[in-house]
Amino acid sequence: MFGPKGFGDPFGDSAAPPPPTRPPIVNAIADITEQIQRTCIEKGREPSSVKLVAVTKTRTVEEVKLALDAGVEDLGENYIQEAREKARKLPGARWHMVGHLQKNKVNLAVDLFEVIHSLDNAGLIRRLEKRCEARHRRLTGLIQVNLGDEKTKYGLKPDAVFSLLDELRDSPPEHLRLSGLMTIPPPVSDAEENRPHFRRLAELLDEIEERKYSFWSGRELSMGMSDDYLVAIEEGATMIRLGRKIFGARH
Repeated sequence: MFGPKGFGDPFGDSAAPPPPTRPPIVNAIADITEQIQRTCIEKGREPSSVKLVAVTKTRTVEEVKLALDAGVEDLGENYIQEAREKARKLPGARWHMVGHLQKNKVNLAVDLFEVIHSLDNAGLIRRLEKRCEARHRRLTGLIQVNLGDEKTKYGLKPDAVFSLLDELRDSPPEHLRLSGLMTIPPPVSDAEENRPHFRRLAELLDEIEERKYSFWSGRELSMGMSDDYLVAIEEGATMIRLGRKIFGARH
């Protein structure tokens, strides 16, 4: 029977080794997951209805692998080349294009990504559709909406979203599944300041569904980043894009 030192303790002065310290990235993901679950439960939502997309821009393969090992399945990239280099070394992840997609990068994008978050014109959509058909691929596409009317950001104004969808009626995409909206709201000091933008995006999605476009098939809302993702979830986000919250400040 084991007891205090000197009374049957077979280890004598040796103490049990301390438990290994988890990397900060692993701790961050655990905290984020708990916050997602708590917020969803408070709003009467299933936690599984929110997808965490870890944005890996400028992050090392080692950092990204830690995130994958901690349970992250979806990775977001702003640039094609960065995504290609990481994807070669990190098989099995689902890649999301979260940055602006140039038309001359369409072929590479179709072969690499599962979801394109940044559609904003009919020409780009048609190029993606043509390439998807040629490659026997099916992708998910989200239309980027510029709710803050910021000149430095891509995306359509809300009214222009309907103009785009009307333009696609005659030759709707079949391999590129249009299933939701994405927005990058203005930077703010208080997450509550972005609540109206998130609420407006959800309302815009409702309006799209009311118009019953035959080629529209989904209810994805890609909104919420490191400083405001909990507010975004409260307003209906189904995808949140977190970089700094997971990986820390960029080097």
